[in-house]
Amino acid sequence: MPVSDLPPGRHLALTWGIAIPYGGMTTAMLDRSRLFADAGTPVDVLTLDDRAFPLPPIPGVGVETSVTIRNLYDWPRTGEVPTGSGLPGAPAPLDPDGDDIVCDEAGGVLLRRLRLGEDGKPVDIDHLRPDGTIALSERRVGARGRVLLARDAGGRPIRAWRRRYDFYADWLDHIVGEDEAFLIVDSKTVAPFAAGYRRRRVTTVHVVHGSHRGPTPGSVRASRQPVFSRLTDFDAVAFATEAQAADVRAIVGPHPFLTSVAHPVAPVDVSALPQESEREDAVVIARLEPIKRVEDAIAAMRRVHGDTRGHTAMRLDVYGTGSQADQLVALAADDDGIRFHGHTDDPASAMATASLLLLTSRSEAFGLVLLEAMAAGCLPIAYDIAYGPAELIRHGENGWLVPDGDVDALADAIRAAAALDPARRAAMRRGARATASAYSDARIRSRWASVLRTARRRRRTRGGLRRLAATARRMTGALRRRLRPSRR
Repeated sequence: MPVSDLPPGRHLALTWGIAIPYGGMTTAMLDRSRLFADAGTPVDVLTLDDRAFPLPPIPGVGVETSVTIRNLYDWPRTGEVPTGSGLPGAPAPLDPDGDDIVCDEAGGVLLRRLRLGEDGKPVDIDHLRPDGTIALSERRVGARGRVLLARDAGGRPIRAWRRRYDFYADWLDHIVGEDEAFLIVDSKTVAPFAAGYRRRRVTTVHVVHGSHRGPTPGSVRASRQPVFSRLTDFDAVAFATEAQAADVRAIVGPHPFLTSVAHPVAPVDVSALPQESEREDAVVIARLEPIKRVEDAIAAMRRVHGDTRGHTAMRLDVYGTGSQADQLVALAADDDGIRFHGHTDDPASAMATASLLLLTSRSEAFGLVLLEAMAAGCLPIAYDIAYGPAELIRHGENGWLVPDGDVDALADAIRAAAALDPARRAAMRRGARATASAYSDARIRSRWASVLRTARRRRRTRGGLRRLAATARRMTGALRRRLRPSRR
C-alpha cells in the first residue's frame, strides 16, 4: 500500500443516496473514495436519503477496503443519538392498518411507515428498527412546520429537531467529533445544506458533477442557482475540467476558490486486449435518457448501415437503461446491426473488445467514459460539447470530434474510422492509451492532496479573520458603552 500524501484527518464524502444501478456521479465519488482508501486514508461515504434500503455488495466498498457507506437514518436506529432537552411528547405510532398508510420494506424487513397526503407525498413517517420499534418519528406541524423525534427502544423521546438541516448537522457533528475533517460534497441536492455547515475543524469542498450552463450565454441552469449563489461558503469548489472552472469564475468572480481535479482512470492490461483484426464494432455506454441523445448514435449507425460507402459489417452495441429504452429499441427495430444489452456492471470489458465508442451527450462535466474507453484502446467519436471531449480528444490522433448535434458528421466519422488502415488505427489506439495514462491514480490523488491542503489553509485563514472581526466588534461595543454619557 502506498503512503498517503493526503492531509490527515477524517475524510468524508457526502451525497444524497446511492441508487442501483448508479450513474456517473456516484461512480466518480466511489472511485475517488477507493483512490484515497488504497493509499491508507479511510473514507466514510455519508448518505441522507431516508429511503436508503440495504445495498447489494458494491465492488471496492467494505471494511476490507476502508470505504464505508453510512446512512443518516441508521443513527437513531443504533441508539447513539445523545439525549436532548425540552422534548415534546412522543406521538402515537402510525396505524399500520390505516387506508392512507404505506409500508416500505427490504429483504422482508419493515423499514418505514408513511401517511400520505392528498398529493401522494408523505405527511408523517415512522422510521423503524429491525425489531419493529420506532427509531425516529416525523410529524407535520402546521402548514409547513415539522418535528423529527428520535426515540429509544421503549418509545421514549431522546432528541428533537425542528428542521431536517439541524438533524443532518447533528449527525455530522457526531461523526466528526473532535477530529480534523474533510467533507467532500458530491450531490447538488445536499450542497445547499453543506454550504451552511460551518465548523472550525471541518474543511468543505463541493465537487460539481455536470454542466452548469443555462439557456443563455453566461447563465446558470436553475438546478445549480441555489448553490452557485453561495460558492464562497465552501472552502473549495472543484470541477472536472479547468475550462468549466474558468467559465464559472467569469460568472461568480474571484472570491470563491474554484479549482479543477480530473477523474482517475484505471490502467488496462494491454496484453489482454484483442488483436486489431478482432475489434470491429462500436459501443454506446450511457443512461438512456434525453440528455445522452443515444438516438443520434442510432441514427448515425443506421445511415452507415443504409449506404454502400462504409464498413457495413460494423455493429452498434448499446449498454444502459433509462426512460427512453423502449423508444430507442423501436427506433432501431429494423436494423439487426444495432443491439441493446441493458445495464452492464462491467463496461470496461465492453469497451476493451469494441473498436469505437460513440458519445452524443448534450453536456458533460468531464466524460469519464471517454477516458475509460481510451485506456482500453477503444477510440472515441464524440460531439464537441462543453466540457470534456475537446480536452481529451486530439482529432484524428486519438479519436474524433464532430460538430455538436451533427448526425451526418457522426456517420462520416464512423465511416472514416472503419476505413482506416489497420496500422494507422492501431497507432491511434496507442495514442488513446497514452492520453489515459496521464490520469493515473497517483497523479489524481496528488492533485486532490494539494486542493485539500489549500482549502484547509483558506478555511483556517478565513476563520481567524472572522474571529478577529468578532473580537473587534465586541471591543468597539464595550468602548462605546464605557464612553456613553451617564443619564443620572
